[in-house]
Amino acid sequence: MELILVLLVVVGALGVSGIRIVKQQTVEIVETLGKYTRVIHPGLNWIFYPFQRVAGIVTMRIWSVKHIVEVKTRDNMFVALPVDIMIQAQEAQADNSFYKLQDPADQIGSWVLNTVRSAAAAMTLDELFTNRTEIAQTVKGHVGATLAEFGYRIESVLVDQPTVSDSVQTSFNRVIVAQREKEAAELEGDATKIRMVRQAEAEAEAQQRRAEGMAKSRETLAKGLSESLAMFQGIPADESLAMLMELNKIDAMRDVGKHGNLILMDMGYGESGKQAAATQMTALLAKLNVQGMRDRKTDNDTSAD
Repeated sequence: MELILVLLVVVGALGVSGIRIVKQQTVEIVETLGKYTRVIHPGLNWIFYPFQRVAGIVTMRIWSVKHIVEVKTRDNMFVALPVDIMIQAQEAQADNSFYKLQDPADQIGSWVLNTVRSAAAAMTLDELFTNRTEIAQTVKGHVGATLAEFGYRIESVLVDQPTVSDSVQTSFNRVIVAQREKEAAELEGDATKIRMVRQAEAEAEAQQRRAEGMAKSRETLAKGLSESLAMFQGIPADESLAMLMELNKIDAMRDVGKHGNLILMDMGYGESGKQAAATQMTALLAKLNVQGMRDRKTDNDTSAD
C-alpha cells in the first residue's frame, strides 16, 4: 500500500513537472533525449518529463536589426548609411529559426552590410539620396530570399538619409547652388532672346507698315500730281511743274503760319530767282486764263451748233 502511494506521488510529480504554459507570440522547441521532437504553441501543453525538455523559445514578435553601413559611392564618396531591417521568425519553420543560425542578429547584419555596399557602389551620391527605396528593395529581395531558408522573413527595410562629412555636405550644397544658378541663367538667356526676337519682329512689322504707308502716300501724291498736270493741257511740261512746285511752296508756308513755331528755309532762290519765279507764275496764270477762254468759246460754239 505504501509502495502504491509512493508510485502515485512520483507519477503525479512527473505529470505536474511536464506541464508547460507557452506565452502568446512565442513557441517552444521540445527535444526528446537531445533530439528535436516538436514545437509547442501558446497555451497549456505537456511534455514527457524528464525524457523531454524545452530546448529554447522562439519569439514570433517582429524584431529589428539596425546597422550603420559605411559605403563608397560610384563617384568615390564615403557615406554612412543607416539601415533598419524588421524581421520575424516564421512559425511553420520555428525549428530552422532556432537551430540553423547561432547568432541571427549578427549573421543577418553581415548579409545586409554586403548587400547594401554592393547596391550603393553602383550609385552616385546624388542618386543615393534620391533612390533609397531602390536600395531597400534590393536588400529585401536578396537578403529575404536567403533568410527564408533559415525560417525568417523580412517585414520591411528602412534606409535612412545618408550621412556625409561636413566638407562633403558643403561641397554638395555648392554643386546644387551652381546647378540652380546655371538653370536660372539659361532661363534668363532664353527670356532675353525671346524679348529680342519679339522686338525685332515688332520693328520689322512697324517698318513694313511705314513702308506701306509711304507707298500709299506716294501713290496718292502721284495721283494728285497727275490730276493737277491734266489741268495744264497745252502748256509745256516744265512750266507746269514749276507752277506746281510754287503752289506746294505756298501751301508749306501756310502750314508754317498755322503752327507759328516752325522755321522754313527757302534754299532754291535768290532775289533775282524770286522775281523770275513771280514773272513765270504770272505768265502761267495768263496762259491758263487764255486757255480757259478758248475752251469755253469752243464749248459755246458746240452748243450753238
